[in-house]
Amino acid sequence: MRPLLRSGFDRSDRGNDCPIERDRRDIAHQVTTHGSIVSAPGGAATVVRGRYPAFDGAVANGPHLRIGLCVGGRAKLAQQVDGTRLEGHWRSGSIVVTPPGGAGTSRCSPVDMIGLAIAPALLGGDHGLDLDGMAGLAGRFHDDALLAAVTTALHGEAEVHGASTAFFEHGVALLLARFAELGSLPARSTGHPPLSAGKLERVSCHVASRLGDDISVTEMAAVAGMDPSGFTRALRARTGLPPYAWLTRLRMERASDLLAEGWTVTQVATASGYANSGKFAAAFRRTIGRSPSEWQRRRLS
Repeated sequence: MRPLLRSGFDRSDRGNDCPIERDRRDIAHQVTTHGSIVSAPGGAATVVRGRYPAFDGAVANGPHLRIGLCVGGRAKLAQQVDGTRLEGHWRSGSIVVTPPGGAGTSRCSPVDMIGLAIAPALLGGDHGLDLDGMAGLAGRFHDDALLAAVTTALHGEAEVHGASTAFFEHGVALLLARFAELGSLPARSTGHPPLSAGKLERVSCHVASRLGDDISVTEMAAVAGMDPSGFTRALRARTGLPPYAWLTRLRMERASDLLAEGWTVTQVATASGYANSGKFAAAFRRTIGRSPSEWQRRRLS
């Protein structure tokens, strides 16, 4: 099988160099003081991590395919790019993707994120991803464990070894293959209507008041006025997550807020429903991509 990326990040299309570099500078400019940015030679691939300030205005995506992973708390996002609208809460562990050349408007509250920008000049012909027909992918949040894990791993690789290694290329190939797979799937259909907005809000408020306690699916279902199995199907249809994964995401969002307020890791673990701070730290790293202490140190620096 031929590699999905041109070996060694060959940028044979030199006509793309200028817009690629301009787009890379634009991406770098958006990262706040305490963020980090790593680019491959010529800006063919760029990885950023940082807290982006609130934004409301026009967007003009350059020649890169852009992938964003929320890694702390949640942000409210409403954007319309090339006629495709995406609106909702961008939660920790969730991916947003925008295609090369996209233009439109966006409004987003402050967000902690890992961002990945890949130039089409890097892509071979076997990735199976229709870069000109990505409206379906750009129009939804992707709560996909593989995408989140690989994006997090690519950030770690770039910070240590740079954004032009064989490992980095392989990781990008995995992302493209997964997006191609998601793009070929029909719209999610669970055979069960999604949980209504009112019921989701009611359950969310109940859970938020008891994040430090043991919360069962039966309890959440009762708050929604449903049986456990029906609630599980409806919640998955609404959020893409089963109840305990959804609960963990809410706990990590709250944990991020408490760490940002200066609480100790042990205090946050207890407040998030973990008797063992080690298990809390492992769950936090899986969801956010950093240990609680490292995340807090960077956030408060």
